[in-house]
Amino acid sequence: MKKVFILMLLLNFNLKLAAQPNCDCASELDFVYEQVQTTASFKDQIRGEKKAKFEENYLSLRAQMNDELSKLDCFWALNQLMYMVQDKHVALTENPLGLSEKSLQDSSFLAGYRDSHAFKNFPKTDRNVANLAKSLEGKRLDEVEGIYKIGSKLKMGVYRVTPDSLVGVILSSQVEIWEPGQIFAYLKHSNIQSHYDIIHYGTSQKNLKFSKAQFFDHGMLFPSVLKEDLESNYAWIDKPEEEAYQLSNLTDDVQYVWLNSFNRVTKPAERDALIAEIPRGLTAKNLIIDLRNNGGGADKISLPILKELKKKKVNIYVLTNFFTGSNAEMTTVRLKDDFDAVQLGQRTYGAISYGSNYGKSYNSPSGLFNFYPTDMRQREFIAYEEVGVQPDIKLNQESDWVRQTVEYIQSVND
Repeated sequence: MKKVFILMLLLNFNLKLAAQPNCDCASELDFVYEQVQTTASFKDQIRGEKKAKFEENYLSLRAQMNDELSKLDCFWALNQLMYMVQDKHVALTENPLGLSEKSLQDSSFLAGYRDSHAFKNFPKTDRNVANLAKSLEGKRLDEVEGIYKIGSKLKMGVYRVTPDSLVGVILSSQVEIWEPGQIFAYLKHSNIQSHYDIIHYGTSQKNLKFSKAQFFDHGMLFPSVLKEDLESNYAWIDKPEEEAYQLSNLTDDVQYVWLNSFNRVTKPAERDALIAEIPRGLTAKNLIIDLRNNGGGADKISLPILKELKKKKVNIYVLTNFFTGSNAEMTTVRLKDDFDAVQLGQRTYGAISYGSNYGKSYNSPSGLFNFYPTDMRQREFIAYEEVGVQPDIKLNQESDWVRQTVEYIQSVND
């Protein structure tokens, strides 16, 4: 079996990782090995030959553990052990490094951090940052290489180091805990076209995170990580939460509602108000249900809305993006299956079959990493796990998606 430490290969491509602290990766691996087997997804999927393959992968990784393994490579190895399990709710992250919201407001703390071993020895590129930035100028929006804005205060350059691996480096920073040359992300092509497995650091706490099969589309790597020359990001809906759950009229024949979340804590009142409005307020024969940015929630919020819609004779069109996840994905499937709804936009996130009732997580033996398991399953959605729900109509990035949907409705009704 080939070694899976893809990040090790990057050591030969102008990166400075040698000074990163090491960890007892064997113990961390044993911890993840035990924890992942408790998940609902593992129990569902890893049986027979797959179980034997999982054991083989574990033993191969275990044999490669040594005292010289960096925290970064250890983190990659731990995620590789979990990789066989299709479950985007399961997560392994590094515990924060002491960079809290409060400490980031303390100038003396920040000065001390910038003088610390952790800051001075943070992974860096050996590439000249100015030359790197110049070489990445003018990259197309559909190329993952290029210059990105991370929020409003950081810029990152993503460049290729092997045919299937890339690195994201900070090019400029107005944030004290980041400086040009430091590495923000490592990307590797996944087995799905236009998707990347990404190890990246938290913007404010610089703790390691892993994003499996992250969809790159039209200059958007994450909602807050966008190509600098991206003028309009129509896939992402950017408006105040107060506008959610409001039924509005777009034309005489088309109405619209944005369901931004199915959170069981904050949304019951909004849900109840919408349900009360539907009998008399939903008068058009076409309804656009916008589920963009909806990361999910609970059936107790989403199902009563669908039950009320069942009483109306209305054509439903559902808008989704890659950040439509979990219960919002279930809702998308239910709308398509039970209402014959047409789905437009992007594929959904693919975190649909599993979840956590209790939200518990567990620290590794060293306290360095944290494991978040799943304890619930809905097997009827397993076909969509990690691949998402694919749209019937893909929308382009050239104009507003609601407007495109209205035009589509008009075209099919002419």
